[in-house]
Amino acid sequence: MIFKPRKQHAYVQPNTIGRDFIVGDLHGQLQALYRQLLQHNFDFDIDRVFCTGDLIGRGPNTSDVLNLLTEKWFFSVMGNHEQLFLMGFDNQKYWDVLIQDNGSWLRHHLHRFDILMRWKTLIEICMPLSFTIAINGKQIGITHASSIEHWGRLQHGDLSAKEVWSCLWSRPLKASYIEPIKQVDAVVHGHSPVANITQYRNRYWIDTYQANKRLNISLAACFLSVEPPNREK
Repeated sequence: MIFKPRKQHAYVQPNTIGRDFIVGDLHGQLQALYRQLLQHNFDFDIDRVFCTGDLIGRGPNTSDVLNLLTEKWFFSVMGNHEQLFLMGFDNQKYWDVLIQDNGSWLRHHLHRFDILMRWKTLIEICMPLSFTIAINGKQIGITHASSIEHWGRLQHGDLSAKEVWSCLWSRPLKASYIEPIKQVDAVVHGHSPVANITQYRNRYWIDTYQANKRLNISLAACFLSVEPPNREK
């Protein structure tokens, strides 16, 4: 089944009064998010959080995490779990995949089409395939799993279905060589489980929850420094 996101890219204006953070895949872990934001003295009036996607599934608070998309301080790209949810409206086998993966949040709402449609609308409107954040005159890209080689084409070009799939599903960390992403200063991904921030060239993977039951929440500016915290090469 060919899938194209409603929004391929969104550019976010610089935050001139607060801080920007990037967090790995949430998978319904709402309380963990709030707990760790408080540890960072997060200011909900001026600070912002950008997520690498996969808000839904597995954790206890999927529906509440999706509601974060209505908050002015929260942003997220689309993950492969959101893609499966959207595709389920055309073929329920995709919902079955989610239900089999600790998907009680979906199974309990199959009879509430109004709620399903609300979630669908939030995901389509608020979760683009990619974000670009401007920080200190530089640009950080965010996608869920991977990226095409030239960030500019992801921003402005017409991606093939295979390229969209790569951004949502591929696992470059399993490859023998990982390409840097051109036309952007750094790109942050989730999807691939890592114990700590893992860097290859100008790319970073930060989905730490599966490995150590703790979200990785880092200042976005750290990904523009020479030595990001807890980095593995």
